[in-house]
Amino acid sequence: MMNTSNASQRLNYLFEAKLDNVKNLSPVLKAINFKDNAIIFINDKGLKVVVEDSKCVQASAFVGEDLFQEFHLRTDQLVFCLDLTVMVECLSILDNCSGAGTTTALNMYYKSIGSPLKLLIEEGGIITDCSLKTKDAIEILDFDFPVENELNKIIFRASDLKEILSDIDTNSESIEILVSPNPPYFRITTNSVTNQCYIDIPNSSEAVEIFSSKSPISAKYKYTQLKPALRLIAVSSKTSIRINEEGLLCFQFMIKTVSKLVVYVEYLCTPLVDDG
Repeated sequence: MMNTSNASQRLNYLFEAKLDNVKNLSPVLKAINFKDNAIIFINDKGLKVVVEDSKCVQASAFVGEDLFQEFHLRTDQLVFCLDLTVMVECLSILDNCSGAGTTTALNMYYKSIGSPLKLLIEEGGIITDCSLKTKDAIEILDFDFPVENELNKIIFRASDLKEILSDIDTNSESIEILVSPNPPYFRITTNSVTNQCYIDIPNSSEAVEIFSSKSPISAKYKYTQLKPALRLIAVSSKTSIRINEEGLLCFQFMIKTVSKLVVYVEYLCTPLVDDG
């Protein structure tokens, strides 16, 4: 028999969603959790989580509504800020308790503007209730990357790219990326106090699925700002790299969930300015 009081109470929520397996969501959020604060955008297409660092780096993960078993939004759009680190910790709270073959379900509720985002995490009859404080969204950068300004685009098989980049000097201060229609085609140069080294990937490499270059371009980035992108390569199945004429670098990651659905993550990074 349906509990009418509970059904009526649920209609008062602006947003509610149900996920049968929290591991369809938690690894993606963990991969972009390089800063605490995140902006959450919710519309009828799904949920978008945006993280920024120093107005130079921005990562956004789009989780489509088809990933959820239930997805109800009773307004046009919701936008709020929360502590992503706390959210990731809550979603991982039962990770070490899971037995073989068991899954952890997630229910999310957001009642009204300014209210907390409520997470109900359930596994084997054990329910953990988490309440995440929300606040007004802070202003974020609107990176403009029109296709007509796209000088170069390369799509890699992420597993191959991960192996190629495994030799990168982790003590590097900066990474320079060169893309050209001519050899060496794609070059990554790392610069540290002690040395400089480079990795070349030809356009004919088995790691490359698509290579498009209209004009040579070279830009330099802080290694610390690219580290989160390298972590995302490790969990993606395909990685696209685009650079525009200003040197704005855009990674796009296709990440397959444990249920074989796809989540897309975009990572943008501004280049270092050459003072010389």
